[in-house]
Amino acid sequence: FPVFLFTGMVLFMVSLIVGLLTGAFAIIFAENTDWFDSYPADIDPKVLVFIIGLVVGLLLCSIPMSVIGSAVNAVIVLFAEGPADFEKNYPEMSAEMRQAYSEAHPGCM
Repeated sequence: FPVFLFTGMVLFMVSLIVGLLTGAFAIIFAENTDWFDSYPADIDPKVLVFIIGLVVGLLLCSIPMSVIGSAVNAVIVLFAEGPADFEKNYPEMSAEMRQAYSEAHPGCM
């Protein structure tokens, strides 16, 4: 199972949870204010504000999650798939990452 797919799924799950929480807070906000009292009876304002909160939460959270996902992919490419190129072009950073990886996972390298 490719690591980059797993990280993408985890980061999407975080974005989805943030979106759901934002939608829940939007429902609480709608219940505690009178901003949405004038809607017709056939439109439930709780559903409307939940959907708006969900979309806003997903959009706002997906931006930093995509940055984190790109950073994880860069680490995978630089450190795991091309260690010789990484050592050649960035020897100090490569040594730091090897040391940190050896400390986190002793006996692997």
